[in-house]
Amino acid sequence: MGKLWLWLIALMGLFGPSAPQEKVTARIQAHPPAPTKYHQLMLSCEVSGDPSPQQFLWEKQGSKVPLQKGPDNILLIPSFNKTHCGTYICTATGSKGSVVATYDLWINDLFNKVFVFPQETNDSYVLVKATPEQPLQNFTVCLRSYTDLTRPYSLFSYATKAQDNDIVLIKFRPEEYRLYVGGKFVSFRVPKGAPMGSEHACASWESTTGIVGFWFNGKPWPRKGVQKGYTVSHEAVIVLGQEHDSYEGGFDIRQSFVGEISDVYMWDLGLSTREVISAMYNSPVEAPIFGWRNLPYKIEGEVYLKP
Repeated sequence: MGKLWLWLIALMGLFGPSAPQEKVTARIQAHPPAPTKYHQLMLSCEVSGDPSPQQFLWEKQGSKVPLQKGPDNILLIPSFNKTHCGTYICTATGSKGSVVATYDLWINDLFNKVFVFPQETNDSYVLVKATPEQPLQNFTVCLRSYTDLTRPYSLFSYATKAQDNDIVLIKFRPEEYRLYVGGKFVSFRVPKGAPMGSEHACASWESTTGIVGFWFNGKPWPRKGVQKGYTVSHEAVIVLGQEHDSYEGGFDIRQSFVGEISDVYMWDLGLSTREVISAMYNSPVEAPIFGWRNLPYKIEGEVYLKP
């Protein structure tokens, strides 16, 4: 009887149902995720379910000539511009056959436009649909605002599951900006009583020293420090015009922005004063994570995009 069971088990191993194989899939990813004009862009064709695809065929919809064919899964665009917009197709071929991925590459040029926040709300904001590809040891955030508010208001809010104030740029009073990193902040005093006009503000931070840089209308302020050794998570929700009280939102009408916001940029590195001034004129030297020339965004509530 024992030998019979052994034979049955052996036969089941030979002819029984095999374990389901992982489905072969492919997707195209952009690096950086929000490409900026005149900067380098890489498209990578990522394959799962096949350990060793041997060939990648890159094509652009509407073109009769393939862009690239060979073992390299990276398509490099040295200087991205409008001529590169369109649908890209990657066909990856390996031991398990071929799989196809597509990617729509576009430019959403907001030059000479602004987001208008017409009134106080707790449900109107601009959601930035791009985040860093890895945790941040350095960052710089720049933007331009125009308002007559005198109460506190939030300009840029970057919330993670661990910390709703992981990065926040807020105008706390007419003469004070605050930058929050990991829930702690530093303040920078700016001129009060100047003729009303738009304000360009940039703030940078580096983990190794905790040093925070701040620029107001292109002029550097004395550097300060906060959160030395901290790391900012890359799994974030980024909004303009509100301040997170939780990862999901929890916005406070008393901190909502009323006015105009434009020229929004974020980098995963620190900038020099020369680079800040270039960004102030929408000609960034370094490629940002996202920028005003190609900001991936979604408007929620009552916010308008106007010339």
